Amino acid sequence: MSAEKLPSRRKSAAKETLRSNIKDYIQKQIASGVYRPGDRIVETQLARELSVSQAPVREAILELSSIGLLEERPYSGTYVRDLTPAEIEDIFNTRAFIEEYAARRAAKRATKEDLAQMEEVLRQMDSNRDFDRFVHLDMEFHGLVMDAAGSPALKRAWSVLRMAEWTYICAAITRFSMKDLVEQHWRIFSFLQKRADHSAGAYMFLHIKGFGDELSQYFAKLENPAK
Repeated sequence: MSAEKLPSRRKSAAKETLRSNIKDYIQKQIASGVYRPGDRIVETQLARELSVSQAPVREAILELSSIGLLEERPYSGTYVRDLTPAEIEDIFNTRAFIEEYAARRAAKRATKEDLAQMEEVLRQMDSNRDFDRFVHLDMEFHGLVMDAAGSPALKRAWSVLRMAEWTYICAAITRFSMKDLVEQHWRIFSFLQKRADHSAGAYMFLHIKGFGDELSQYFAKLENPAK
């Protein structure tokens, strides 16, 4: 490998990390109620707030817009979407069906290496106390299940729809502790390890669907704080 490629790769990785951190920050602000449905997110203001250039802020906003958490209004700017219960249900039902099918396939097809990778991620989740790192390990685990399913078409659909991108805000607003969430993932892993395809799929579906229900209730409370 040439010496010229190393700085380029480091630069690319640093850029990716910065964009990811900005996405996490925006979702954290939404989860804490600082950004509410209908609020405008001003790129220049956010860049100053985070002491970064405007480019990665723009990229982070575009990615969050692509999953439907933000919306860009022509000649107006970018706003936190006022998601309806029906929209959230649609998003999470779609993810739940995709990951249910993936878990069922993975239970039959996962190799020893696949299972070893999943177990290593879960052990890291067990010992981790940093919320941001925990969320990304969660996303990594679900990505490994998708890989173990052995369906490039299924993985493409999951990736194009950016299903895992909702993980941060879901983990931030859920009533479950990090310990509870780890236990849920260990249970999924246990079904995969036992080759219990129907149980793996059913539990994965409920795992994802539960977050959709919580998120729907959360946005409803933001709209009507008195309820």
